[in-house]
Amino acid sequence: MALQNEGCSGEDVARCPACDGIEWTTVGDEASAFAENAAGRRFHQPPYAIRRCAHCDLYFKSRTLPLEQLGLYYASLDSATFDMSGDFPTDRFLRIQLDRLRTGSRVLDFGCSTGRILQLYSDRLQCLGVEPNELAAAVASQRGIQIVREDQLPLVAEEGFDAIILADVYEHLPRPVALVSTLARLLKAGGWLAVVTGNADAIRPRDRLAEFWYFRVVGHLQMLSERHASWLGRRVELELEVLHRCSHYRLSFWGRARQFIQWSLYGQFQHSPGSFTATILRRIPRLRDAERWSTTPALTYRRDHVVAVLRSRAVAARPAGSGLRDRVAGQ
Repeated sequence: MALQNEGCSGEDVARCPACDGIEWTTVGDEASAFAENAAGRRFHQPPYAIRRCAHCDLYFKSRTLPLEQLGLYYASLDSATFDMSGDFPTDRFLRIQLDRLRTGSRVLDFGCSTGRILQLYSDRLQCLGVEPNELAAAVASQRGIQIVREDQLPLVAEEGFDAIILADVYEHLPRPVALVSTLARLLKAGGWLAVVTGNADAIRPRDRLAEFWYFRVVGHLQMLSERHASWLGRRVELELEVLHRCSHYRLSFWGRARQFIQWSLYGQFQHSPGSFTATILRRIPRLRDAERWSTTPALTYRRDHVVAVLRSRAVAARPAGSGLRDRVAGQ
């Protein structure tokens, strides 16, 4: 198996990815390195801490893979993993917003993957998507979504969009505000932009924030906070209309119980190895196996996500598409 960044120390993130600020504080303890496999390649996330921007309140990793390695990582991901079935709470809330749109409304899903969100609306709405993964884009196209490249958006956005979806993308972007600002300019007057991503405010205990499952993904670079969502709206000149808190995944009672037990076991052995509880756990078969776990177990049932709905003003400040056209022209 090829090791793409074996021993890589990563890149230090000294400036906030959102506002480029240099004032930040470290939240909690540093997390250990970990690795992910993708398409026969192994990608190593170096040890990192979580930094909280003093200006815009974004939470971001102190070290990440270099940009070229991140690009290779995304290109190596299996598109089949994007086509997860399940009634995600985030998707359910997005459907409420989409159901309110008039027939014929134009909707853009930026980072649409296989078209999971818009596939139910392709017969009623004009559904467009941007998706760089060719296999995932092919599936979305079969589901009635018109796939366009990012550099084609100036041509298809002349009329503007009634709604734009940015689901599970914000956390991956080395410069997230640049994209959100561009998309905001593609909205019709009164249109909305929905940003679906993780919410760092929901994570407890704070000293284990770096170990939370969301940051134990190589491509997850940051989490917003509710204050950051408000800041983002002001920055891109949109109004934060709704901030819906929910979990990303829907689990049964027993699924939640299992995750909680695993999380608790890991915490005992890693953070209180000399405690009386840890001593007792070492005597119990299977439970003592948790002492050898190298990765923090996931807690995916908490309300650790938000859907931030940002609304355009009633009167458009600039023609739709002009911001992106200027950016592309300058490339």
